[in-house]
Amino acid sequence: MSVRIVRALGVLALLGGAALGSLSSSASAAVTASGAMAATATSVTFTASPNPAPVATTVRLTATITATDGTRPAGTVQFEVGGTAIGNPVAVTSLGVASTTTAFTTPGIMALSAVYTPTNSAYSGFTATYSEIVTGPFFNVEPVTVTVPTSGSFALTVGTGTVTLTVSGSTGTGALNAITVSDTRNTYPGWSVSGQAASFTGSGSAAGQTISGNQLGWVPTDTSLATGASLGPAVTAGSPGLGTTPAVLALAHAGHGFGTSVLGANLTLAIPALAVAGPYSGTLTVTAITALA
Repeated sequence: MSVRIVRALGVLALLGGAALGSLSSSASAAVTASGAMAATATSVTFTASPNPAPVATTVRLTATITATDGTRPAGTVQFEVGGTAIGNPVAVTSLGVASTTTAFTTPGIMALSAVYTPTNSAYSGFTATYSEIVTGPFFNVEPVTVTVPTSGSFALTVGTGTVTLTVSGSTGTGALNAITVSDTRNTYPGWSVSGQAASFTGSGSAAGQTISGNQLGWVPTDTSLATGASLGPAVTAGSPGLGTTPAVLALAHAGHGFGTSVLGANLTLAIPALAVAGPYSGTLTVTAITALA
């Protein structure tokens, strides 16, 4: 469940300005240095079952071969324990699997290997390792588990004070006060911070007049960003603007965002040509969503 934290930045004021008087492919194959085609890489997934296993118990060793081109190349797998071969090499099936069984006569941790040798030299070989626990008299394992408790918190802090836009011609510009996001939660749910502007309301000589919040746009900035967090896109004043739909200032998807982000934005107000001269003020509401998919 996400929790919304809402903060209002206070008023955005306009001062001064000549226009308003007092209104303020293509693919290529890899080649070696000699010009020969490079071998396609392979990998081996190696497992043993059961693990742990008592002394003298049959243990099945299984190796699954996969090539980076998505095929299951033919070849053999030599299973080993401590560098010593376990039987003869085992042929890889059409499903990319080689399997054998063995048993261990002494307890301990067995260092197993599965050495894959391809039939076709166009593929590379691969060696995978695995540790098998063999139990017996005077040697056993005791499982130990731990549950890490949930900890940490999320906080949104909005700098105080009025943001004053300076007017030049038909444009007002300014910068948001700092918005700080602190996330120390070890559940890493992610977060998002967005902003939406209300209409500017005139007073004094502009009493009764309004300027749509959509006339305000921004370019998100940051002093610092938490791990995996990213800034939202710029929003152009008047098209579409910040009035009708909240715009993302910054976000971190689930699994990211741990740490502190100090955010800001460069603001631009596109003043309508028919706006009545005088002071106007409005608010920019900042909302934090504390969990993000």
